[in-house]
Amino acid sequence: MARRRKPEVWLNNELDRISELPDPLICRVLYHLPTKDAVRTSVLSTRWRTLWLWVPRLGLNYRVFQKKDALVNFGDRFFDSDRVSSIDKVELDVESNKGVDSNKGVDYYNSYVTPWIDAAVKRKIQHLDVRTDPDSPHIPKFCYRRFRAYFHGMPLSLYVCETLVSLKLDGVFLRDSEFISLPSLRILHLISMMNPNEATFERLISSCPVLEELEVDSSLNDDVKVFRVISRSLKRLSVQECMSEVVIDAPRLGFLSIDSSLSGSYMITNTMDTNVKFVIRLGTYFGDFDETSILSNRKRFCNCLSGISKVRDMTILGVGLMECDELQLEDMDEINIPYVPQCLLSSLEFVDFNVPLSSVVGEMNMVRYILENSAILKKLTLHLHKDCSTNDEMVKKLLKIPRGSTKCEVVFFDWGKK
Repeated sequence: MARRRKPEVWLNNELDRISELPDPLICRVLYHLPTKDAVRTSVLSTRWRTLWLWVPRLGLNYRVFQKKDALVNFGDRFFDSDRVSSIDKVELDVESNKGVDSNKGVDYYNSYVTPWIDAAVKRKIQHLDVRTDPDSPHIPKFCYRRFRAYFHGMPLSLYVCETLVSLKLDGVFLRDSEFISLPSLRILHLISMMNPNEATFERLISSCPVLEELEVDSSLNDDVKVFRVISRSLKRLSVQECMSEVVIDAPRLGFLSIDSSLSGSYMITNTMDTNVKFVIRLGTYFGDFDETSILSNRKRFCNCLSGISKVRDMTILGVGLMECDELQLEDMDEINIPYVPQCLLSSLEFVDFNVPLSSVVGEMNMVRYILENSAILKKLTLHLHKDCSTNDEMVKKLLKIPRGSTKCEVVFFDWGKK
């Protein structure tokens, strides 16, 4: 019977076998490991000591480092100018740019992150994800939300990166630029950030000829009053918490998600296909049950739909409210709006009211408005709160609401199930 080899002997043999591989292949193996694990292989031998520096991927989280200097030194070493290999993907989770007051416009670019991004661009970066943590110890949360967070500035070279495919920026500052060219960019997310002026933002979108996905969330620049999204390639668009007017010219759009709590308005300037998937997010204000609030909220909902003439499938998302007075549908008969969005009259066939429905007047009023005014609606899906059932009086009242479409079916599901 053959003797079993000791574990350390087996491990050494396996390491020897891996070490026989050429450096580029080893780096490709390390590419699929978290950065911290790839760095740990540097202790295996002299040959492995610097191999992690040639891995075309970096995932860096400031929480791993006890001191900022250690973080900066690590990043500087990885992005060293002597490196000649390309970089496929960089993910940076960094703390705020301490000591730089973005409100006063001082030293946006006195940041250790800026030269890293510049180096990544020079090495033909394809996927870049930068997130500034609003929960950094030296930044109170209220300051971040009141636009006083300390932002890391992005270099101008980022605007002319020919290889960039995916760009996701959260809590950073973009400079204004007269020239932008991102010929390979397909995915762009701009979250909680100091955006450039209107002209630069419009130029940024229109200078991405193959852009397919755009997300804009929580613009922190009061100077931007109108967001113009002009793209012949865009397929998915999400706009949330952007206190501005939004103008959309994207004829290939197949998915649109907007936030109905916005103070601005939406305008679709190009005919959109009826097969577009439309998602509208409701704020908690739809739980208000006084007559003035109900009318105001219904108008706001209609404004979100007024610029969308063609949509076949709509999902309404919201958190819902639990405690409220009992619903009195008959008390709302006189609350009317003199117009109905065109999509309700001519194209809307399916609505998923994905809110935990209880007896909240604001929510029920919204359901009633959809049922009464959707001329060709085929199916309305409602989700009942966990404390409600199809035997409740609320459901019976819902089913008695007059329907604008004789073919409309109302379907009930428990919240969270479908």
